[in-house]
Amino acid sequence: MRSAAGSGVLSSFFTYRDFWSEGLNGSQHWNEIDWEWLGNHDDKIQTNLIIQNTWDLPELVDTNSDPHQDFHNYAIEWTPDHVAFFIDDELVRQDYSDYVSTHNTGQKIMMNIWQPIWENWVGEFDESILPVYAYYDWVKYYSYTPGEGTYGSFNNFSFAWEDNFDFFNNQIWQKATHSWSANN
Repeated sequence: MRSAAGSGVLSSFFTYRDFWSEGLNGSQHWNEIDWEWLGNHDDKIQTNLIIQNTWDLPELVDTNSDPHQDFHNYAIEWTPDHVAFFIDDELVRQDYSDYVSTHNTGQKIMMNIWQPIWENWVGEFDESILPVYAYYDWVKYYSYTPGEGTYGSFNNFSFAWEDNFDFFNNQIWQKATHSWSANN
């Protein structure tokens, strides 16, 4: 991935429990595991865990290069005990907190670019940067298969599928335009 640069813009890659599609309503069903590239930072990326009724556990991680200028491989490793974040195969954050155990339902893989209303987080939006883009080169998905896998920490993951984005694969992805009160 290569993220979008510019104050007021956020690029993301994350997992999300689509509780609305399950017929549920309310933040008590919310779960996310996030990579969030703040366009106003050229040396940091935010990781985050969002759970029911406790909105988040964000952490900025330092990078060795500008994530808006070069492609890098980003990974999330999610098990019942921990969530780990990797940049180019290097562990940059690991969480064993109680937050992790609340991520106990399936989640979708999502990616987007948006302009949040929170200037203290993403900076004041600068319209002169438009157009801006986030680039996603490929996605690989590995199933959690403890004791049987050949990938990930302790070989607890098995390769399931890969998409190189040569075409829009509607067997894997959905297109959507979402909005909510925090969009500018």
